[in-house]
Amino acid sequence: MTQENINGATATAEPRPLAARLKEETAGAHSEAENSDFMSRLLGGELDKQAAIDLTSQLYFVYEALEPALRATSESAQVEAVYDARLERLDALASDLEYMIGTDWRESIEPVEATKNYAERLRSIEDSGDANAALAHHYVRYLGDLSGGQVIAKMLGKHYGIGAEGTNFYSFAEIGKIKPYRDAYRARVSDLDVSPEDKDAIVEEAKVAFRLNREIFAELG
Repeated sequence: MTQENINGATATAEPRPLAARLKEETAGAHSEAENSDFMSRLLGGELDKQAAIDLTSQLYFVYEALEPALRATSESAQVEAVYDARLERLDALASDLEYMIGTDWRESIEPVEATKNYAERLRSIEDSGDANAALAHHYVRYLGDLSGGQVIAKMLGKHYGIGAEGTNFYSFAEIGKIKPYRDAYRARVSDLDVSPEDKDAIVEEAKVAFRLNREIFAELG
């Protein structure tokens, strides 16, 4: 992309940082997921504790597929930039489910169809080693957990009496203060030395990730 300067010469415009593109170009898909009927009612205190259990159950199946895909691509430039084992959520989800359901929680949950579709896509990323797609899903899920997830934890406590023992999923004590971590995460994404085509692919897959999350919320609703 070029632009003409005041002397009539042509200069190359600076491309937008990838983190900015991800935020701006997925804003619509993000809003649709965040403001889905299910999530709006859950956070508004209009549902019940079972709805919180249902959400946690589906997230367990998502992360069960997500985290192996990220480990499989962790040596790529894209995923290496953000990969941090301290972010992994599967054990925290298992702990939350055991607290909310009991020791037989694993036999008490099953994925809805939308969750199966999401997990299938994540497993295909693991199989193919698609680092662009892996980064996109890392961004959508973990950065969301570090942002809006903190609000969700507060609302689950406020409306449904689910305290810290049942919201380990949203606790990131290991990484320290969340805002500096998020800022550094975005900076690393923007500093990635990958092609424009790779960046386009990352943005497009992030839109897919938001859609897949939204479809889970729709089915839960």
